[in-house]
Amino acid sequence: MSASNLRNLTFIGHSDAGKTCLVEALAHHYGATTRLGSINEGNTVCDFSDAEKEKKHSLGGAVVHLDKQSLNLIDTPGYPDFLADAVTSLGAAGCAVVTLAANNEGFPFHGVRMWEMAGELGLARAVALTKVDHENLDLDAIIENLHERLGFQVVPFTLPDQVGPGFSSVKAVASDENPFRSQLVDAIVEADDELMERYLEEGDVSDEDLARVLPQAMAKGTLAPLFFVDPLRGIGIPELADFIVDEFPTAATQLSVVKGDNVEGGGADERLVARVWKVMSDKHLGQITYLRILQGTMKSDMQVPSPQGGKPFKLSGLSTIFGKDVHSISSAGPGSIVAVTRVDGLHVGDTIVSEGEGKSFEFPLPTPYTSVAVRPKSRDDEQKIGPELQKIAKEDPTFAVRRDSVTHELVVSGLSDLHLNEMLKLLHHRGVDCDTSLPRIAYQETVTINADGHHRHKKQSGGSGQFGECYIRLRPNERGAGFEFVDKIVGGSIPRQFIPAVEKGMVEQMGKGIIAGSQVVDLVVELYDGKHHDVDSDEVSFKMAGARALKGAFENARPILLEPVMHTAISVPSRYFGDVSGDLNNRRGQILGMDSKGDMQIIEANAPLAELQSYSTPLRSMTHGEGSFTMEFAHYDQVPSHLQDKIVSELGEKEEE
Repeated sequence: MSASNLRNLTFIGHSDAGKTCLVEALAHHYGATTRLGSINEGNTVCDFSDAEKEKKHSLGGAVVHLDKQSLNLIDTPGYPDFLADAVTSLGAAGCAVVTLAANNEGFPFHGVRMWEMAGELGLARAVALTKVDHENLDLDAIIENLHERLGFQVVPFTLPDQVGPGFSSVKAVASDENPFRSQLVDAIVEADDELMERYLEEGDVSDEDLARVLPQAMAKGTLAPLFFVDPLRGIGIPELADFIVDEFPTAATQLSVVKGDNVEGGGADERLVARVWKVMSDKHLGQITYLRILQGTMKSDMQVPSPQGGKPFKLSGLSTIFGKDVHSISSAGPGSIVAVTRVDGLHVGDTIVSEGEGKSFEFPLPTPYTSVAVRPKSRDDEQKIGPELQKIAKEDPTFAVRRDSVTHELVVSGLSDLHLNEMLKLLHHRGVDCDTSLPRIAYQETVTINADGHHRHKKQSGGSGQFGECYIRLRPNERGAGFEFVDKIVGGSIPRQFIPAVEKGMVEQMGKGIIAGSQVVDLVVELYDGKHHDVDSDEVSFKMAGARALKGAFENARPILLEPVMHTAISVPSRYFGDVSGDLNNRRGQILGMDSKGDMQIIEANAPLAELQSYSTPLRSMTHGEGSFTMEFAHYDQVPSHLQDKIVSELGEKEEE
């Protein structure tokens, strides 16, 4: 299949806009299915997983390959909680059909953001407007709204006979004299200087010239044609289907805007370059890896270097994709979207090359900040939980797994509570059960004043005993300076060989914590006196004496708890700024500054991690799903005194468990 004939389209937009139904209707129109599948009946081509059938929503991307039409259609999730495949599909397709539900007043932020991301990546774009038969719609208001949110390059290519319950047909804008035809002509000729000049001189252009330049206008972004459709009743589907096959830019056109350092000319005879954009697991086929071929020809079972280094591997099971099914092929050329099976070493973003070293591609995915700690329920689960979580993380790059180096908990992170719940349901379906809790916060303990400490460790139980005695002075060190041990022993009150044991006992005690079971930091300890016994003293005795002396001094030095403070950037529409800033103050946040990007306000602030652990859910609630945030560690700061006792008590109860 030549790139000059092939077209790859991804269907993106907000939830409940009808992307899955639209792809289903197109596949049926093209003759790829014998009947129109239904989301309610759970028999659509694209929503084939058990979870998708249960939720009646797409949770992952699905490809529908139509060989006869030289098309690949990609259905993607509309929930912002499951946007990984929607974003990575932008790197697989050359064109995006932004699917929105008709609305007089506005469109969900996620749909608009996906539109913007497709534009930022240089994709040709079209808009499919669904639910045109809903009550109280106004065509002029809808189009004005589209222009305001998406831009004036959005121009109707078809128009409905009416909006509202009476919607029953569409007509082509170019076939009739109407105000939108001149807008359509303006958007097309803008992409071609020669045609623009002729248009300005003569006042019109031929239909042949418009048809010739139209794909170029889409590729350059001067035109995003708008289609009114009803996938369930088939209204507007033939017109959109014909336009896709006849007018959308081809893969050959769109490969010219591929971002990356591996592609040279993009021809079929050059070295193979292919990018991984999706990974999924199948109990029969193992890992199924979805790729877009950017240049060269991929052949079944060809051997290529590993993107991570190490031994080369075979690209086994080369196939085209139709929903949950794969169909074997012997080779595929530039622009093709294909799958390979049973190749476990590939990850989303990997670039495969037949010669040399492929550079990984970073998709513009959000960082997951909603986290829970997970604990396996049984010994069998303990053996399987790590590998299965890693598989899920490979399939969804917005899901992360880590072992916390301080709390030693296994922590998983996602984009929201809903996202995490679905990931852990998937873990359950794979035979692993776990308990969850909020991750322990890595508090730290330190002191605020000087104090002295002393401990005599003495144990006698027949035979040789244990004896060690230490006198210390404790003082706060500078914040972040760590632990400093000062040896002030003179006269041999503690023999030299036992002094390292005193320090070791203190370091071990600091690791265990003293008031809250948290890491102790930023102390200066002077060991200035002690006693020993010629027979009973040993390293164990002085380790114990050092630890207990430190503990006593610490408790008398007005200990405080330190908490991690995060720097956060919160993006919200202007109309929600007051609610979000007020809530942030209640979360002990400190606003550092503000910026704006269009209608979005970006709040820069510092806030304790304890207040941000579950922030994604209330933020989305306050902003009706339009708010987002990022955060990174800033510094440690003192826990307010009125909260310290409560936290110490809670941490003590957890230690007892």
